[in-house]
Amino acid sequence: MNLHLLRIFVSVVEAGSFSRAAEALKISQPAVSKAVRELESQLETPLLDRQGRSFKPSEPGHALYDYGRSIFALEREAQETLAAFYGLERGRLTIGASTTIATYWLPPLIAEFHARHPHIEIRLISENTKQIVELLIDCRLDVALVEGQVSDSRVEARNWFKEDMVIIAADSPERVMRNLVIDAQTVWVVREHGSGSREATEALLRELEIRPPHTIEVGSNEAIVQTVSSGIGLGLVPRICARDQLRLGQVKQINIGRPAIERQLYRVRLPHRTISQAGIAFEAMLSQRAPDQ
Repeated sequence: MNLHLLRIFVSVVEAGSFSRAAEALKISQPAVSKAVRELESQLETPLLDRQGRSFKPSEPGHALYDYGRSIFALEREAQETLAAFYGLERGRLTIGASTTIATYWLPPLIAEFHARHPHIEIRLISENTKQIVELLIDCRLDVALVEGQVSDSRVEARNWFKEDMVIIAADSPERVMRNLVIDAQTVWVVREHGSGSREATEALLRELEIRPPHTIEVGSNEAIVQTVSSGIGLGLVPRICARDQLRLGQVKQINIGRPAIERQLYRVRLPHRTISQAGIAFEAMLSQRAPDQ
């Protein structure tokens, strides 16, 4: 099998578009289309079910895509193993982190690492927990930090530190508490599925026996804070995300008569994978101290 053609096919499936794949690969769209047709011809099977301008992988295409991902992940791992021999005088560090970690906890640590190793090129990728784990499995990350439980047996999760979470509302705490007790239709503003914050909120709602909850889904913890501050419902967010609005009185913290709400943050790795020297150095820095809350 021609690995060049396979790489183009995998890029097309991941991009969901011939034009976006061509842009990512820095080749023309006709060249991408020709490569996929040539691969289908060599394998004597259709890999894409085409529907006008759109497409989706056929059943054989799905299987080949999974194999292609594994092949190119192994290729990246081999490249990283060789690159590790260069030490910290040059190289690249790619960090993947769930959105709250990337936005609030990592910036001072990245600044400290850069001061120690100014010749290392640093890239930070911010996605939800599920997406970060997928990137790690594909060997696209040196270091991965997530906010929720990781159930994938292919990765290993280690405790990093616990962050405080708060229930917030724009209304008075007394009125909100009456609604929590009386009205199970209280609106909760939540993150998308796959997010560690969504997981924490669902655990709290199960504890409060609110099933099913009335929810509004938004794309970030900052959007939860802004939505709640406009007068819509309740939200459970890391305290650091609502710190400024709490101080300004734009939202209020709600006490529901239970112990403080905390969630564990994790460092996630692939067992038996060789880690770059830059990754080892950054992991060592993480283990030495947690960020200041």
